[in-house]
This record gives sequence, C-alpha cells and structure tokens, in this order.
Amino acid sequence: MKKDVKDIDIVLLRKRKKRRKQLTRFILFAIAVSFAITAYVKVDEWFPKLEGIGSRFQSVKSNSNGNSEGNFPLSISGGIDYQVGNLNDYLAILSDAYLYIYDTDGELYEERQHAYANAMLQIAGKKVLVYESGGYNFRIDSRRDNIYTKKLEDTIVFARISEDGYTAVITSSENHVCHLTVFDENGEEIYNRDCVERVIDVTFTENSKGCILSTSDALNGELVTNLISVSFDSEKDKWKSEAFNTMCLKTYYDENGIFLIGDTKCAYYNKKGVQEMTYEYPSVLIDWDYSAEGAALLFENETKRQSYVTTISSKTKEKYENEFNVAGSKCIQFAEKYVLVMNKEGINRYGFKGTNQKTISSENSYDSFILIEDYIFLLGYDRIDRIEYVK
Repeated sequence: MKKDVKDIDIVLLRKRKKRRKQLTRFILFAIAVSFAITAYVKVDEWFPKLEGIGSRFQSVKSNSNGNSEGNFPLSISGGIDYQVGNLNDYLAILSDAYLYIYDTDGELYEERQHAYANAMLQIAGKKVLVYESGGYNFRIDSRRDNIYTKKLEDTIVFARISEDGYTAVITSSENHVCHLTVFDENGEEIYNRDCVERVIDVTFTENSKGCILSTSDALNGELVTNLISVSFDSEKDKWKSEAFNTMCLKTYYDENGIFLIGDTKCAYYNKKGVQEMTYEYPSVLIDWDYSAEGAALLFENETKRQSYVTTISSKTKEKYENEFNVAGSKCIQFAEKYVLVMNKEGINRYGFKGTNQKTISSENSYDSFILIEDYIFLLGYDRIDRIEYVK
C-alpha cells in the first residue's frame, strides 16, 4: 500500500523544525559566549564609563532645603537595607551598592560604589571596613579615600577592624572549621591560623598586637563559648578560658578586661582569661552598647509589657538593674556617663545607675538611632532624621 504523501510531508517538516530549533539554540549560545568574552576583555574600558550611571539613582538622598535642620531628613529609596556608623564624627551609610559619608549637617562628603553582594559594615575610629559576607572581597576606607582592597581565595564568614586599622578576616576552609587571617594597616598579612573551633567573634587587644577569639562548641547538649587569647608574634596561644554555657553574640576588650555578651547571659573576664562575674538575663535581650564606662543591656518582657535596663561597671563589675513599665524597647546607647533608651514612646535618658530620667524625644516612628557629637540621628525604614541632643 502506498504511503500518504501528507504523512511523509509532516514527518519531514517536523525534522526540519527540530533542526532549525537546534541551529537557533546553537547560534544564540555562540552569541552569548561571544558577548561574555568581549565583556570580560573590555571590562576595564567599560567600567569607568558606567560608574557615573548609578549616581543618578542614589539610594540615599539629602533634602537640600537649606533650613535650620540642615539637609535632613535623608531619604532611603526602595526600602533598601542600610547600615550606619560613626566615622570619626561623620555619618557613614552603607547601602546595597554605595558607601556614603555625610557630615552632621547632611552634606554629602563622599560617595563610593562597592559592588559587593551582601555587604557588611564595620567602623573603628577613622577607618571603615566593608566586606562581602559569603563572598571574597573586602576593602578598607578612610573618610577621604579607599586605602586598599583585597580579594581572598576562600569565602568570608565575617571580618573585624581595630582602632589601629588592623583587619581580622574569618574565612571558610576545606580542611578546618575556618581560617583566620590578620592584615596590618597597610594590608600586609601578618598572621594566619587554621581554626579547629568555630570562631564566632574577634576582638583586638592593646595596640592590635593580638586578639581574643570567641569560639562556639557543643558540650553535654548545650552550646558553650570559649575565649582564646592570641598573640600575632607567636604560634602558641596565651590562654584559653573555661567553657561558658551561652552562645556568644559579641566580645569587647579594654583596659579593665574582656566583656562577653551571650544570648542568655554575659560575663566579665580578666586579661588572663579568668571569669570575674556573670549575669543571667531577666528577659529577652533586645539591644546593648559598650563604652569605657561598661556595658548597657536592654531587655523586654512582652507578656508583662515591661522593659529592663541593666548597666555593669567595667571597673567595679557592679550591676544596676532597673525595671520600667514601658513596652516596645528598640535601642540603647551610651552618651558619655548617661544611657539613652528608645522605646515606643520616644527616647529617654538615664544615669548609669538608672536615676535622673529625662525625656529627650517623643519621636516613636523610628527603629533605632545613633549619637554623633551633639546630634541624635533617627534611623527609620525610608528616612534618616536628625534632632539635637540636649544634655
């Protein structure tokens, strides 16, 4: 029986259509590869031309109306996540693509593109550290310019910077839990260490000659923290503390010793790693701050609608507990010998022992604040505002 010509034509058409699709995909793939190679070769020529484009779409903009409040508020576009810090009495703002530096009147002093995914900000004195969490890059900046930039071989877990401009970087490791590398103020590597413990935080000792590593481990079904003292001119550890049954959130080092903030309790250690006092939290920890005076801790009990503020002297290790019938605790910060607390009713000031309460501001639509010179910068979802700090 003779085959139907129509059936034969359909088969041929299908084969031809299939071949055309394959050819089209191959051509598109070749074009894409060609474009990628060209972009890679010419990236140094193109990038300077593209740098100016982003400035037309600033994520942080000042309100230049020339009034008595300076150029505030600063507008944060698109609801982006941003981080702020005090850069030697300038306001440093890190967005998803830029590092902005403003003076206290809201004048833009510097704007630098960083192009880091998941960028994180750390500030110490006159130096800014911006690193790529989960990436390979970090940079050190001053107010005036970029000091140096580095790309590492392993992914960055976190990084810290000292007042002297030394940088400690914890990276992933194939054969160990993690790896520590320390760079001096010029970006020269001065110390490295393969870590068999999971390092949670790093704080520098005097003159950046060493550091304290906060490590985490499981012991008898509990999460515990150990402190390890390291000197950059020695391969041998100076000391290791006893296990402390809490998960470390942050450590601080000053002339009076080491302060460790955990998720359920905190402790002071002397410079030999001996624990001198502990404090178990009365409720959920909301925020904290640390200064030469000591520690200030903010807690909240949502069920009782009460806030708690505890201050601990770094010299005497005495603690002062205060309970307030105010809910909505948000932020706490030292202001010399005073403590500023933000809650849903605004910002109140207290003495170190919790006395002499004074209302500083009734603004309640902001999430946190930062104090620079005689100004309080209020940090909100889509704006940064400024009020005077009246002592």
